[in-house]
Amino acid sequence: MGRRGGCGRVKLPKWEMNQTDEWRLSCINKDFSVCPSYPAVVVVPKSINDEELRRVALFRQGSRFPVLSYYHRKNGMVMMRSSQPLTGTNGRRCKEDEKLINATLRPGKRGFIIDTRSLNVAQQARAKGGGFEQEVHYPQWRRIHKGIERFNILQESLIKLVEACNDQSHNMDRWLSKLEASNWLTHVKEILTTACLAAQCIDREGASVLVHGSEGTDSTLQVTSLAQIILDPRCRTIRGFESLVVREWLQAGHPFQQRCAQSAYSNSKQKWEAPVFLLFLDCVWQILRQFPCSFEFNEQFLIMLFEHAYASQFGTFLGNSENERAKLKLPQKTMSLWSWVNRTEEMNRFRNPIYEANSLVIWPAVAPQSLQLWAGVFLRWNRPSKYLDEAQEEMVRIIKYNKELQDKVKVLRRHLAELEEDEGMRENPHLTVIWDSKVLVLPLHRCGSTPTFCHVLIGFPQRQCPINCLLSSASALSPAEGQQQLRRGKMPIVRNLGRAASQLLQSSGCGCGISVVPVRCIGVSPRQVASDASFHSVTFAESDHPRVLITGGLGQLGVGLAKLLRKRFGKNNVILSDIRKPADNVFYSGPFIFADILDYKNLREIVVNNRITWLFHYSALLSAVGEANVPLARAVNITGLHNVLDIAAEHNLRLFVPSTIGAFGPTSPRDPTPDLCIQRPRTIYGVSKVHAELMGEYYHYRYGLDFRCLRYPGIISADSQPGGGTTDYAVQIFHDAIKSGKFKCYLKPDTRLPMMYIDDCLKATLEVMEAPAESLTMRTYNINAMSFSPEELAQEVQKYVPEFQVTYSVDQVKQAIADSWPMNFDDSNARRDWGWKHDYDLPELVTTMFSYLGSDSRIAQAN
Repeated sequence: MGRRGGCGRVKLPKWEMNQTDEWRLSCINKDFSVCPSYPAVVVVPKSINDEELRRVALFRQGSRFPVLSYYHRKNGMVMMRSSQPLTGTNGRRCKEDEKLINATLRPGKRGFIIDTRSLNVAQQARAKGGGFEQEVHYPQWRRIHKGIERFNILQESLIKLVEACNDQSHNMDRWLSKLEASNWLTHVKEILTTACLAAQCIDREGASVLVHGSEGTDSTLQVTSLAQIILDPRCRTIRGFESLVVREWLQAGHPFQQRCAQSAYSNSKQKWEAPVFLLFLDCVWQILRQFPCSFEFNEQFLIMLFEHAYASQFGTFLGNSENERAKLKLPQKTMSLWSWVNRTEEMNRFRNPIYEANSLVIWPAVAPQSLQLWAGVFLRWNRPSKYLDEAQEEMVRIIKYNKELQDKVKVLRRHLAELEEDEGMRENPHLTVIWDSKVLVLPLHRCGSTPTFCHVLIGFPQRQCPINCLLSSASALSPAEGQQQLRRGKMPIVRNLGRAASQLLQSSGCGCGISVVPVRCIGVSPRQVASDASFHSVTFAESDHPRVLITGGLGQLGVGLAKLLRKRFGKNNVILSDIRKPADNVFYSGPFIFADILDYKNLREIVVNNRITWLFHYSALLSAVGEANVPLARAVNITGLHNVLDIAAEHNLRLFVPSTIGAFGPTSPRDPTPDLCIQRPRTIYGVSKVHAELMGEYYHYRYGLDFRCLRYPGIISADSQPGGGTTDYAVQIFHDAIKSGKFKCYLKPDTRLPMMYIDDCLKATLEVMEAPAESLTMRTYNINAMSFSPEELAQEVQKYVPEFQVTYSVDQVKQAIADSWPMNFDDSNARRDWGWKHDYDLPELVTTMFSYLGSDSRIAQAN
């Protein structure tokens, strides 16, 4: 970026040309003759020629024809901006304008026109020769009106706010009254709401957007700029934000000379003066406050821009357009603000010390409770900055010291790994190889007292002893070839074992014949192994695994899941939690803590203090128990869920919330029940599960939460006692068959329900949590294994306990619940998207249950 130039020479983003061939650069305005407030070069649809652009310019106020503002790389949707069409009262139309706007739509897609004026204001403008797009002429576009105030109303609001902030004699009631009367935060809320709407149309609805107000130089630019900050992480960096200001404000023709001519302290009131840019910066600050780690710049950067917009020694914000700045030769006569900002010492001052690049779309909260007065601007003369500055300096120092410690830890871990490797070679010789993005740990066969490489079968052709392969591309190497590759430094071996490998390749076979040894293959990420790794030993500690918290962990599924995850990720990486006292075997099997999901603060502290990254939320009151205590079920199942969702979204957790067959109702298809259908459950348990599914999906699209959910059938387990659910008869029947040989069933004999053995359930849960995000086409999946009735289950049980007797005493509440549930699940989407496949059918289930429960029981006697 050049040192001189009123606004600096900022290149257009490369995506305009590289990501699509549907757009072109047009120099139709190179002499500013077509549109005085547009830059010399604009981006327009390739299918529209310059002559058609001239006709469209005549149809738009101030000749501001629709141009590209933003291209969303995720789905190819675009955002354009313009001024209002000059339809007038006679309904004037322009076919070239219709063609230009429709050229941005994909086949079969609709678009949204966001008018930043209320419908009444737009109709008044129509009476004066302006207007809006008629739906009859733009049938593929839906028009939405959002009322954002302009000019004198905004200036009056700023004056009232500044007056209230400067008067320190107010009591609390009067201060709050004056703050409300200024309506400043109301304007902030309306602008943010409209920007979120535009971003939602592009990212969620997959639709293109056209934004305009009257002139297209004020509220239009606020909306398009804020929408890009929400959607594009590049705009949250210092350089990216500078480019955004240049592109969407300076080059787009915001009249800084008119809008920022005087401050709120001026006695004279000019017609065109308004704090439009200040409101934009205030909105950015609101988002920065909600997402403090997602922005590379800090609050001081925004305050600096505000100050220079009103009074500056640089020429960047002078004039009302690129045209005026060119006529005044400001690029040659003045210095650019960016040439000063981008100096190293200034960049360090404006850099956010807690910044972490966030590639996700961020969705700011716009509720009144979420917005605050920007004290850094409006109260900076009334609050001492000394302690704030000291706190900022201390935070920077701590972060810097933390990074130094992290670097030292990496060095020490590397040294420790090398020492462990040397020790391990003496005690348990092995070879560690990095190959094809995998870490392969190959145990060495010990022949006699000398460790040698004997035949190792790792999916490559078998060769004679000693091992003649250190992993060529597809086959083993001969000793001569291996020696040659080793001399050239091309062998993918551990650096510490280079000497041992050389001796190996020079040794003769031990004559022990072919032996097959296991190979431990560990997938690695770029964070774990550097791109320039020289194939040294890599130690994978428990810290490389996710940190897991399981709520409601003492239920039927929590203990089994904890056991599975601890085997997978390490004992100390999985924390079980509940509000009950655990059994001794559970307590001593791994970390356990007390956690009440209704205590938001405590749950949040647990997540933060234990660096949780995965959260399994199993806390819930089941169907029959919930019907007996609806208020408690509502609190646990719904309020507890809200706490978990908010914490997971705040701390970027991967969240799993199980759903159930209880999420369906009597109007749902029962055999089979698809993933997407009418649900309408009639129990508080089912209602809360539907609520969880929808809220999780909403948080995923609204806040980018990685939410995953499985609808479990009835789960059968030998490890846990039945928990009071409608399907728990299928567990109790085994216990009663062993103890007494008799069972009283509370469901009718032909009541068919989908069921699953717990091992299948836990396997599916882990598989969906480990599935790549791009493979998931939905957030909630059905899973299924088998479907049977009490009568069919009893027949299978009688094969093991011939004298087993079943009587039926129907519980009307549970029977009504069961009759409203699916008879069978359609889980084809889960099998297609992430490869779900069950292991247990009904015969295997019964055999497994009795093998766990009946070793010294009536079954042994019967057999």
